[in-house]
Amino acid sequence: MKKLLQIIILTVTTSCGSTKNTTDLNFDEKFELCSEIKYNLLIDEFGPIDEKLIYKKNIHSLLENSLIEEKFLNEISKAGYVELLKKAGRNEINPEFFDKLKTDIGFDPYFLFPMNSHLSCYGYLFEQLKIFDKSSWQFKFCLAYNKFEAYGELNTDNEYLIEALNKIPEDKFQKILYRKLFLDLIYINLN
Repeated sequence: MKKLLQIIILTVTTSCGSTKNTTDLNFDEKFELCSEIKYNLLIDEFGPIDEKLIYKKNIHSLLENSLIEEKFLNEISKAGYVELLKKAGRNEINPEFFDKLKTDIGFDPYFLFPMNSHLSCYGYLFEQLKIFDKSSWQFKFCLAYNKFEAYGELNTDNEYLIEALNKIPEDKFQKILYRKLFLDLIYINLN
């Protein structure tokens, strides 16, 4: 019921606003709401580990913090993530890292790292709601990411993935919302 209400709110707020000259703040709000709705649906489907709900809701932050603790990620910035993706591509993040994470949180969060779930929100906001246009950083990001996927080899040190990452403005990249896609790739590809 809560999710249905969120979807209705998303639809109403977007239909009441302008479809052309919307601000980045408007995009951020709607992108966050779309991602949250999709992620909450995923959490509900994941299983009955209610005592671990706080871990489930914050799994991306937990992974990122673990990457920092183990010195795989040096800083939360685009440059830090470029280095992280390169390390992941060179298989420098060993399987024991993921085993330790699973042990620390008490379950395997594999299904909480959905491939392209966050990317589908870009598509929804572009195609359905017309929140951004072809000159925006969001569109350029999606185009670069699609090149990465079209390349076929979903290696994390792929030049198209790095190009996609670099399309995100640094101030936006400071929000974990825009880093989740990369954390999903690292977890799924290496685990």
